[in-house]
Amino acid sequence: MNRTERTNEIKSQISAFSKETYTKSEYLPELLKLQKEIVDLTFNSEHAEKGNLRLWDVVKHMQELNAERNGAADDLLERFIQSSKTVGNMIAAEISGSIGEQKVFRALENLECQNGVLHNVELEYDGRRTEIDAIVFTSKAIFIIEIKNSKKDIFIDEQGEFYRIGNNMHYDGNIAKKMDEREDLLRIALERAGVEYPKIFKIVTFTNPHIDVECKYHYIKPCGYNYLPTFIEKFTSNQYYSYESICTMMAAVNEMKCPDAYQMPVDMEEYKSNYAELVAALEAAEESETEATNTDETASPAPVDKQSKGVGKIILNILGKGVSAASIGFTLFSIASFGLGKIKK
Repeated sequence: MNRTERTNEIKSQISAFSKETYTKSEYLPELLKLQKEIVDLTFNSEHAEKGNLRLWDVVKHMQELNAERNGAADDLLERFIQSSKTVGNMIAAEISGSIGEQKVFRALENLECQNGVLHNVELEYDGRRTEIDAIVFTSKAIFIIEIKNSKKDIFIDEQGEFYRIGNNMHYDGNIAKKMDEREDLLRIALERAGVEYPKIFKIVTFTNPHIDVECKYHYIKPCGYNYLPTFIEKFTSNQYYSYESICTMMAAVNEMKCPDAYQMPVDMEEYKSNYAELVAALEAAEESETEATNTDETASPAPVDKQSKGVGKIILNILGKGVSAASIGFTLFSIASFGLGKIKK
């Protein structure tokens, strides 16, 4: 089997990201599937599960194999390292975001007032698209909820510019414009269902209770996720929506939902090809080294000591000089075991 055939064989064993597009809800499970398949192909699957191995472990292993083969796949390795960093960061970000969302969704289950909740709503109208983390419908108002899972303090200025504050200020964009776009599309969906002048309130909720949040923009309410149910229940309004109205509004939003294809920062087909090509190149380099060694041994047999013919005589001579049998056994075992760490086919 040549390298091209071996590359195709390896790639065919990776079934993750086989569709052209994925929605946000499908994205994290598919990323985790991709990681597991690459880890299992690289290591023994049982060892991989016990060791809780990740893409970073695969990268490290590939670096070691490439070094043993005198840098035979340097270019392919560098390409795989860079794309693996991006994929690994994507997995970490999606897991972090998912954990934050689940905290908020569980908190909303504790609402005691009459309500309806929609999660991860993607709306489209007249070429405009937006995604809303959660929409809560109550008898008093409709709440658009944006979920933030930040480890850093937050500052929102008078124009709605959003900053994360650590050793320096990191600008995340204008959250006011994003929330206004979400309100506009939600309002369109509700008005199309006959709901006139719906009372819509915008909340940014934070899942980390240990950060400080300062908001100077008056049209967004910052709120810790643990206080979110209390705030919604105590909200006052001069409007009243019946249970039937809540059901009508939720149905109207569902009718305008349009699952958007998730924009992936890495071409997953190219990433899978990078991995397969790298593995095939390292295997080919190992086979070339083995063939060269066998050729050298055949062409130039090692000279035999005239005074001690055979391996047994050599060992006896060494033993006569005070070297232990255990040391010799370990040495022979090491020689026999050298180079057996081939990537699993």
